Amino acid sequence: MKFTLCTENKVFPYLIIDDFYDKIEQELIWEELDFHRNDFEYDKGTGTHGVAWDENNKPIAKLKRIYLEEIYSNRQDSNILNLYSKIFSKNVRTAYQLTTPSWRTFEITNKDVTMINYYEDQDNYGSHFDKFMHTAVLWFYKTPKRFKGGNIIFPQQSGTVECVHNRLILFPSYYLHEVEKVEMEEQYRNKGLGRYSIVHFYNKE
Repeated sequence: MKFTLCTENKVFPYLIIDDFYDKIEQELIWEELDFHRNDFEYDKGTGTHGVAWDENNKPIAKLKRIYLEEIYSNRQDSNILNLYSKIFSKNVRTAYQLTTPSWRTFEITNKDVTMINYYEDQDNYGSHFDKFMHTAVLWFYKTPKRFKGGNIIFPQQSGTVECVHNRLILFPSYYLHEVEKVEMEEQYRNKGLGRYSIVHFYNKE
């Protein structure tokens, strides 16, 4: 794992971790993503944690997603849910502690939910915040990359984080963030070659 502490903006710092999962872990994650490829549906805001809405009561996102807790009654049946505890490993927690004072509330979380988003041509997510305490976003895609865009923008920091395979971003959920529009050539569409983001939300009951 390679850690980048993004602390230039003292009000809105965040943590980037590259090469988060090792080769074997990535293979297990791809096994699950490929298995569920046909299960992804466009989210109209009706799911357990549906997409955000604007002032005109319209969704501000266009993307497909699945909710792992709705698929697995036993979390041990999911490769992803068996691996993601790595986010709470000592190295990650120490790096997050050095990144933001909000690490204290990350330490006391005791509940989490996981969803997987899938973006293809013209899919995006407008500026929003998550109704949790902390958000972890991990990018996966088949290499070489067959799409453009899909980066995360933090408008309050005036910063952009490039979408890189196996890169994880950890930040307090109240930060405004958005996903740039994804652009794909027609020959690559509907083949699972777009942008996956595995999103873990952390809260305290």
